[in-house]
Amino acid sequence: MTYAEPSEIVVHRPTPDEAWEALEAAIAETGFTREELEAQARAGRFESALAHQTWFCLPPRAE
Repeated sequence: MTYAEPSEIVVHRPTPDEAWEALEAAIAETGFTREELEAQARAGRFESALAHQTWFCLPPRAE
C-alpha cells in the first residue's frame, strides 16, 4: 500500500509481469477466455457488461 498526502499524486507504473497478471485476472473475472471475448467482439454482442468493458481494456494481440 502506498501512502500519500491528500495533495500528492501517486502514479504506480506496473512492471510488465504485473501488467500481464492484471490482464489475465481481468479476463478470468469475465468467465470467458480471450478467444471467447474476441468472438463476442466480432459478433458485436457481448454476453455481459464486464466482458464488454474488459475487451476494450485488452491490448491488441501481437501477430
